[in-house]
Amino acid sequence: MGLPFKAIAVDMDGTFLNEKHDFDHEKFREILTELHQRQVKFIISSGRPYVRLRKDFADFYSELSFVTSNGARLIENDQEVALQQLARKDAIGVIDFVNQRYADATTLVFHTKQSYINRDAPKNVKEFLEYFAGCSCIEVSDWSVLPENGILEVTFHVPDSSIAKEIEAAYNQEFGQKISAFASAKNAVDVNAYGVNKGEGLKLLLEKMYLTGDDLMAFGDGGNDVEMLQFAKYSYAMKNGSQEAKDAAKYLAPANTEDGVFKVIKNYLSNN
Repeated sequence: MGLPFKAIAVDMDGTFLNEKHDFDHEKFREILTELHQRQVKFIISSGRPYVRLRKDFADFYSELSFVTSNGARLIENDQEVALQQLARKDAIGVIDFVNQRYADATTLVFHTKQSYINRDAPKNVKEFLEYFAGCSCIEVSDWSVLPENGILEVTFHVPDSSIAKEIEAAYNQEFGQKISAFASAKNAVDVNAYGVNKGEGLKLLLEKMYLTGDDLMAFGDGGNDVEMLQFAKYSYAMKNGSQEAKDAAKYLAPANTEDGVFKVIKNYLSNN
């Protein structure tokens, strides 16, 4: 009996990566080789920008597909195949909106070519966020310097990411349907253009591969994984994941600290 899926999509933080923000490269090479032999696509589906993911998978990126910035930018064979930008006025608007209501928020803006961070961000937060940007960020004190095109995502580092839906509802009520907001981690809220999410990004990418959600197995742990987990026929929330992710998934995988993604995939490979 063959494998019941033809593509696998994995979130990064809290899912594919362990507590050290890394993964077992040797084990991944072994699994990826067998998946390729069985003609299964491997997709990284993350809120991270491509510049960061390209570094995370320096030895593998040419063999992978990417749904980056929560579905705003799709990469295949190291080439951009789709781009859904956040309008500059909406990016600046939501930054002002959040900063007025949540004084502790630190802002990071992902662009196709670089990233921007507020100049007065605490040093430790700035260093932490620059890791996710994958590059040194341009420090700004006035967000009007943002370029007209190429903005993918705004990420806010906050004390509690449970405010994500509050931000989304309040902003859209005041300005119309402009943004989608996700609690992507314990202290992170990601904002994309309205309707952009990992599920829609995967749908578009799979269409280019002549596949559908029925061909997909997906793994996630957070609020920005919900649409992806709902879209995939074989969806796994991590044991360490949020209740929101667990409610969206059909199955439960061992925790990211237990190599949960690898264990589930290897079980399928062994039994099929």
